[in-house]
Order: sequence, then structure tokens, then C-alpha cells
Amino acid sequence: MKKGIKKRLVWSYLLLIIFTVVLYESIILTALHSYYMGGVKQALRDQGSMFSTFYEQYFEAGRLEDQAEQLLKQYNFNIAAQVQMIDVDGSVIANTIEQGPLNLSTLEDVKAGLNGTTGYWTGDNGSERLLAVTQPIFVQNEPIGTIRFITSLDYLQSVFLKNTLHLAGIGAIVILLAALMSYFVASTITKPISEITGAALQMASGKFTIIIPKKKDDEIGKLAETLNFMAREVEKHEQLKNEFIASISHELRTPLTSVKGWAVTLHSMTDDEMFKEGLEIISNESDRLNVMLGDLLDLSSLSTGKVEYKFTLVDLPKLVEEVAGQLLPRAKRQQVELITLSIPEQLIVRLDRNRMKQVLINLLDNALKFTPQNGQITMALEQTKHLTIIEITDTGKGIPPEDLPVIKKKFYKGRFREAGTGLGLAICQEILKAHNGNLELKSEVGKGTKAIITLQVKKDKSSSFGG
Repeated sequence: MKKGIKKRLVWSYLLLIIFTVVLYESIILTALHSYYMGGVKQALRDQGSMFSTFYEQYFEAGRLEDQAEQLLKQYNFNIAAQVQMIDVDGSVIANTIEQGPLNLSTLEDVKAGLNGTTGYWTGDNGSERLLAVTQPIFVQNEPIGTIRFITSLDYLQSVFLKNTLHLAGIGAIVILLAALMSYFVASTITKPISEITGAALQMASGKFTIIIPKKKDDEIGKLAETLNFMAREVEKHEQLKNEFIASISHELRTPLTSVKGWAVTLHSMTDDEMFKEGLEIISNESDRLNVMLGDLLDLSSLSTGKVEYKFTLVDLPKLVEEVAGQLLPRAKRQQVELITLSIPEQLIVRLDRNRMKQVLINLLDNALKFTPQNGQITMALEQTKHLTIIEITDTGKGIPPEDLPVIKKKFYKGRFREAGTGLGLAICQEILKAHNGNLELKSEVGKGTKAIITLQVKKDKSSSFGG
């Protein structure tokens, strides 16, 4: 069980139940012990009181010492106990078990009996636990001796132990049922929370169309409703934003085309160097704005799902070689070595050829922007049992560690002046998502960057396919 609210809830309920069960069973066992012990004491007290009454009624004449032995033999005691008769000096004058001369005047129960009250003693004789009850014998309201009953507590202890085991068994069953119930109750709380958390993570990644099911009309259900409402509102605003970007991009292209056209026309009609330089700047900035508008339109279409992908079987090594060859002249102009490594002869995968080519060109373009002269860019293609991996590694400036987590976000631009519109990596990520793939960047400042494309696609190595 994971550490979290579920574990805390289960343990909270369980500890409460355990504490309650232990408390109640302790109270019950204490009451049972008092009840059993009180019953034995009461039985012995009753026997002593009955014997004292009997003696007072029928044996008033004579001394107790003279009649003790005869009394013990004639009187029928209805208990399983050793009986001792003790005179006022504490000496045993009659005993149902032969033990020789005894003087028990130092025992607390005997002292209490000789003083006219009932006395109790518990102890052991080395082999068993014993209980002694000493009852005074009265004649004309004066104690003339005591009668002492000694009984074993082993049977009482065995009965008490049996009841303890029964209660412990019942308590264990209650605790087990409570544990199962606690787990079930905790699951009813944590399971919908886990579903909401998973849905919220998907919303955070941009999947606002997900709907969280509302299972109960409680606080968790209201939370699900709130998140669904938030997702709908965000989706609505995201759609409005994308529509606005698409609309404004289309609207700006026409005037930009006119600006570019007139800049080129005027450039050819003048000999003024300063005028020509200004027109070149206008022309270059128009081109840059056109590229930005193209990226905006691409990103808007990809984000809204309006792009229709044409998945076909493509010879991926051939595509990689094609893109490398397309950008090789630029690499030579920049004096950067562009090479391909570990490229298999043939690896057929199902993808949108043009969109994947766009991804590779974007990543190579970034690598060329940030790799200085005499640097190196390598492209490698690897296949595993379930993955196809494309790696593009450069020896450029690298990406600062604080920028790596956010570098693929829309409109995020790096700190270097070569950084573009901040849309290229976001476009690559959107295209790769549609291919059930992912883009990962690893970088170290001053040593370069590695872009890793991971595609979870089925491969077809049929040699009859022509790229």
C-alpha cells in the first residue's frame, strides 16, 4: 500500500478499533475475574457463617478446643476446600488435612478473623495458587476462634483463561473485520481521488477533453464536477486562442507578402546603398515573420487536431539519410561536420513521412544554429524490441539545466541570441504525440545537446517494400 491518505485512513480506523476492542475486553476480563473470585469468596464466607451459626446454636457449652475435631467430622461442608479451626491464640486445633502443630497468628486473614471480621489471603504453596478465607466463630457475639477455608484457584484460573481466549478470538475477528472495512472505506475515498489526480495530470499536459466521472453526490463528486467545468472552460479558451492565432496569421500573410514584394522591387530600382540596406532588412524581417506565422499556423492546427496525418509504411533509415543530405550543404557552409551513425540498412515503420521529416529538419536546424565552427552533429537510429529511437547529438552551446524542463513549452525562447520563435520544439512534440512517441532533450552547457526521439511503433522488415 502506498504511503498516503489511504494508509493513514486504514491505520486510523484500525488503531481506533484495536484500542476500543482492547479497552472493552480488558474491562470485561477484569469484571469476569472479579465475578469469579467474588463468587468463590462468597461461597467460603457463607460456609463460615453457617458453621458459626451452627456452633452457636448447638455447641454453646464447653470449649472450642474440645469439640473442634468432632465438629469437623460431623459437619457437612459443601465445598472442595481444606478446613482449619483456629483458637484465639492462632493455633490450629483441627484440620481436615494432617499437617502437624501450626500457629497462624501472624497471617493477616487469621488476625482479621480473630478480631471479628472476615479475612482473606491469596498465595501459593509452590505448585498451585491458593485462596484462604477466615471467618470468625461467635458465641454471644464474642469471637472464640475462627474457621479457615483454603481452596485452589487453578480451576478458576483455567476457566478464566478459557474465557480470555474466547474473548481474544472474538476480538481478533472484530479487528480483522474492522481492517477489511477500513480498507474498503478508505478505497471508496482514495480511488476516486486517484482517478481525479490522474485526470488532472492529463489536463495539465493539455488533454482538456477528458471527463472525470461523478460517482457520488458528495465532496469528491463536486470536486470532479469542478475540474470538468474547469477543463471545459480552459478548452474553450484554448480553442478561441487557437482560432485567433490562425485567423491573425492568415490575415497578416497578405500584407507581409506585399511588403516583401515591394521591398524586393524597390531594391532592384535604386542604387543608394543605405536605401538598399534598409530594404534588405525589411525583406529579411518579412521572411522571419512569414516563418513565425507558418509556425503559428502549424502549432494551432496541431493543437486543435485539425491536421490530418497520412500514415504510410516508410523506410526510416532512408528518410534520415535524406534529411541529413538536405541539410549537409548548410552544415558545410557553417564548417560543421554532419554525419550519420548506426543507421540500419532498412527499418520499415508506419508514420506520416512529411511530418516526421519536419521534426527531423527542426531538430537539425536547432543543432546547426547552436553548433560553432569545427563542431559536429551526429544522427543515429536504433531499434529495440518495442521502440525505435532516433538520436541527434551536437557539440554546441548546450541548454542551461534550469531551461531543460520548460524548453519544449510553447513560445519559450532560450537565452542565446540564436533562439527562434520558441515554437519549433513544441511543434515537434505535438507531431510525435500523434505518432505515439516522445521527444527528450539531454544537455550540458558548453558540451552540447542530445535530442532523443522515441517511437512506440510496429516495425515491418519486409524486404519487398520499396522506400
